[in-house]
Amino acid sequence: MREARLARGLTQEQLARGLATKGFICQIERNRATPSLAKLRVMAERLGLPLSHFTGDQAARELNYLGKAAELAVRAAEPRRALALVDEGLGLAGTANERADLLRIRGLALEALGQLSEALVAQQTAAATAPPDDPELNARIYVEMGTILQSGERFNAAIEANLRALSWLDRCRHADPAMRSRILHNLGREYYGLGELAEADTYFKRALAAGTDAESVFRIANAHMSLGVSARAIGELDRAVEHCNRALELLERQGQERFANRVLNNLGDVHFASGRIGEARRLQQRCLERAREINDALEIGIAAGALARYAFETGDIEDCIKLARESQAAARQSGDRLHEAVSMALEARAAHRQGHGMVADRKFRHALRILARREAGAKLAEVCALYADVLRERGDVDRAFAFMRMAADRDFGGLSRLLRQTAP
Repeated sequence: MREARLARGLTQEQLARGLATKGFICQIERNRATPSLAKLRVMAERLGLPLSHFTGDQAARELNYLGKAAELAVRAAEPRRALALVDEGLGLAGTANERADLLRIRGLALEALGQLSEALVAQQTAAATAPPDDPELNARIYVEMGTILQSGERFNAAIEANLRALSWLDRCRHADPAMRSRILHNLGREYYGLGELAEADTYFKRALAAGTDAESVFRIANAHMSLGVSARAIGELDRAVEHCNRALELLERQGQERFANRVLNNLGDVHFASGRIGEARRLQQRCLERAREINDALEIGIAAGALARYAFETGDIEDCIKLARESQAAARQSGDRLHEAVSMALEARAAHRQGHGMVADRKFRHALRILARREAGAKLAEVCALYADVLRERGDVDRAFAFMRMAADRDFGGLSRLLRQTAP
């Protein structure tokens, strides 16, 4: 392996990326460790060699081995290689369970490539193929289906898929608590997206309990982070700070910078809600700068949007517009249409403050339509309330009341009619 790696011009770290540690490659090259066949297959392909170069015989072609190698390739950020391995496996004879699992992995690879529609079809085909006597496989398929639907902000459909995953998991003789924590956390996020905050908070608490049972630091930290979000939204600010600080401690200890940065964002919002604007701005600015350094478009969109909101509240309108536009561009790049819409609404408020009424109306309409298509109840209520404030300041009291009533009742059935009334 050492000869092949040097001939290819790769470092031990490059060969190990996403599969193992640099130290493990070193141990292999010193003949002190042996990789699994699945890992060896991915390493061999990185080196441009057949597996038989290292094993001395014909490459193994069992479906189970090919599936493991394909899933490793997805985790190693090589989805196209994973698709090739899946196609190889599907060309062989196998059981319904093996074929369903390969289709599940195809869905993972397509999702990693950003092809959500194709990924969803792959998971649906896997669900139709998986036999009912394998509840764990069915649970794994439905949780991936729910994750894809959540990524597309189809929250109601995602809830249905994750509840099915939970139902299948309950049938397992030895249910994986880490998978249970993931499913419960997904359900919490989906209910949060629909604006059902108490339900979301309950699911996040259950996810924390399951993560603790699994002794998974990542799952525990993830649940704490989300509980900080839901507690802030509910208005329980002391509890929000407690959960955020616990999540931050665990994630920093694990070296999870990207996730720790997202906790900073929520912590900033908690301080803002508590009236500590200076501390909130300091934390959000730190979050934004770090997100720019690691090119995390999702977090740039969220942090820049939060800073735009702070700038508006303190009367810095030009800075608000600049940050809101940065937030929209980053959110669009990451596919986060919810934060894109909210930042668009912030820019609309700032445009109104500058006297650009037509610009404000156009941006509010666009933001509300984005949110309505995704049935994002909480964000719809937030933007309706913002627009109501603008309409009230203009003296358009009737429409202001209509938007405020929708925000209060979470009933958006009349939104299309109201938006047509605001069209130029």
